Amino acid sequence: MGDRNDMEDRPGEERKTWVVRVKESYQQQTSSVWRPEYTVHTMWGPFLVMGCVMLVLGGGLLYVQGGYNEVKWDYTDCICEGSGMNATDYLQTSKASGPCKCSKVVNITEDNIQAKWDRDILLYYGLDNFHQNHRQYADSRDDKQLNGDRLKSDGFPDLPFSDCEDPHNNDNSSGDTLPIVPCGSIANSLFNDNVKLFVQKDWNNSDDWIEVSLLRTGIAMPFDKKRFNNLVEDSQLKELEGKIAKPINWTKQLWELDPDDPSNNGLENEDLIVWMRVSALANFRKLWRIVDHDDTKHTELKDGLNTAYLYKLEIEYNYDVSSFNGRKKVIIARDNEFGAKNTAMGWIAISAAIFFFSFGFLFSALTRLDQ
Repeated sequence: MGDRNDMEDRPGEERKTWVVRVKESYQQQTSSVWRPEYTVHTMWGPFLVMGCVMLVLGGGLLYVQGGYNEVKWDYTDCICEGSGMNATDYLQTSKASGPCKCSKVVNITEDNIQAKWDRDILLYYGLDNFHQNHRQYADSRDDKQLNGDRLKSDGFPDLPFSDCEDPHNNDNSSGDTLPIVPCGSIANSLFNDNVKLFVQKDWNNSDDWIEVSLLRTGIAMPFDKKRFNNLVEDSQLKELEGKIAKPINWTKQLWELDPDDPSNNGLENEDLIVWMRVSALANFRKLWRIVDHDDTKHTELKDGLNTAYLYKLEIEYNYDVSSFNGRKKVIIARDNEFGAKNTAMGWIAISAAIFFFSFGFLFSALTRLDQ
């Protein structure tokens, strides 16, 4: 009653409801909360539990992803067909004579006779010692240009944003300053080797190689594709000739990335989109091609790669890795729910389990010493 009379004696002050009081207590951080005690006596149990969880998770990831079969071919120092030269040396001395082509017959059951190669079969390219995660390199791009919005008032491409590392424009023969599309170091270093896959059904006929159809689309992540749009309609890309310049290291114009498929050409080319997603590590792989299992010219592969056949990889060697002492490889792998073969996540989880177990047993021992 005393509280009520006190409030009545103070005119102009309304009686506070329960909701208002709780709200004010929360805002003033005076409400009662549970405050855990982080001591060795209370935390040894949770650490051991987390160790068990991470151990099971790591073992499961290694079993599912680490045991998946794949075939690798490091073709950095392959021999060019016809010339007999090392591919790296060929790029430096004889590139004008035509592209270097290397090939290798691969045995997909060499490491595991019982290996299964059910669809879908993926082809990756891998680069070693290429630091895409360098900050200046990763920032060297114009996202507004890549999204198709870097336009002048007349509707033609405008000069790119200054974040694109120089040079981001080029003076053509007419003396006009043309914007480089796409600009920046990432686009300029686009991986441009080409790959083909062949199958041989008859081991006794070495000339009976059938080219396997490889899909150039479906390799980019859907949410990445939404961020790349052409500056003009797909059918009008060729009209950009004389209005834009290609990156300095490119051998093709923007509209020549995939002229056979207008929806996969220009800035919407999926090879470009995949490359523009920079890797966090210096050694990485990126999705290159997907085997077209539904092509009628090789119906034997509709359910995957037949282990009774021979397969051959052919590489058109264009990308020079000698400047950064890098290595190149092509990987044939099976697809699954967790992606291709990758043991890194499993070992990371097991390392975390060792960490939790170590401190869990340490805390448990300290607790026993205190008792």
